[in-house]
Amino acid sequence: MTAPARRGLVAEIGRFVRANLSSTVASGAEYLLVTGLVLAHAHYLYAAGAGAVLGAVVDFSLKRHWAFDRAAKGTVHHEGLRYLVVSASSLGLNLALSYALVDGLHLPAVPGVIGASLVIGFAWNYPLHRLYVFHTARRHGGSELGRTEHQAGRGAPLEPRDRAAQEGRP
Repeated sequence: MTAPARRGLVAEIGRFVRANLSSTVASGAEYLLVTGLVLAHAHYLYAAGAGAVLGAVVDFSLKRHWAFDRAAKGTVHHEGLRYLVVSASSLGLNLALSYALVDGLHLPAVPGVIGASLVIGFAWNYPLHRLYVFHTARRHGGSELGRTEHQAGRGAPLEPRDRAAQEGRP
């Protein structure tokens, strides 16, 4: 493995760890709200919806400013819109899976809702956050693992293969 590829891989692992820690904090906030609302006799689907909104706000903030280091001005509106699309679809998936687990498989409400949230988080949210919401470079059919996090996010000189792809050459 080349040095740039190794740096890119290390940067990707760092993003993955930080993104999952961000999701853990957001899930903790969501768990507390869902549990409190269910204990207060709110319907579990309302609790799941409120928890998803709180979790989305916490998660977006942490991922944007820490996990994916997207401090560039002017991009927050675009990222926010993309995050909203992913979160809305995630909410639908979370509600459907929560319903299937709680009403279909008769799991208790809190574990069913939290279990659904974890499944959707790993299978849906992380890939879309990484590749769509907080993407770090334009993709021209290739991987960006050869670029360092610094290069990908801040317009540093491109490696030869990236320069060729940007210019439309093979």
